[in-house]
Amino acid sequence: MYNQHGGVPDDEQSTQQVIQPAEINAAEHYICSLIGLVTVVGVVVLFTPILVALTRPFQQLSATAFVFVLATVWLLVWLGTELVWEWQTGRLFP
Repeated sequence: MYNQHGGVPDDEQSTQQVIQPAEINAAEHYICSLIGLVTVVGVVVLFTPILVALTRPFQQLSATAFVFVLATVWLLVWLGTELVWEWQTGRLFP
């Protein structure tokens, strides 16, 4: 539960006001993850030659580095989308 900031309630008040944060729907998480996945697909389509050239110095580990970079981009976009969504709905900083 989240207690509203402010002064100490008076003894005369029988109940303290408690603000319940809005419930987060699972669909929001799915949509944010799909936005991240679509972004990664776009990065792969647009920048595959550049990404391959950047990971080529790793030789045997170049495929692993390629996948690691794409997974990192996906997670960062997913996290950024979640934060923007929460900020826009007013649930990030009540």
